Amino acid sequence: MTQMIRKHFLLPLPLDERIKLVARTDHKSEAEVIRELLATGLETKQQQTGSVGHALRRLAEIGKQAGATGPVDLSRNIDKYLYEEG
Repeated sequence: MTQMIRKHFLLPLPLDERIKLVARTDHKSEAEVIRELLATGLETKQQQTGSVGHALRRLAEIGKQAGATGPVDLSRNIDKYLYEEG
């Protein structure tokens, strides 16, 4: 069985009533309904935001499509390009 952690939080009354209704309708405990909704919501949120790596790869693709270029020695001379004037 999955290890459970107890959490304590406050819900607005209308949200509590909706959870109770879903629990009764689906013949589940309120805790089970909340766990399922949290899992679904978190999965959706992660899909919408994606990973940082995915965002950087997409940004690189956009730059490549736009023909953007930069210095070929950027990784070696990053401090020079960031902090030196000229």
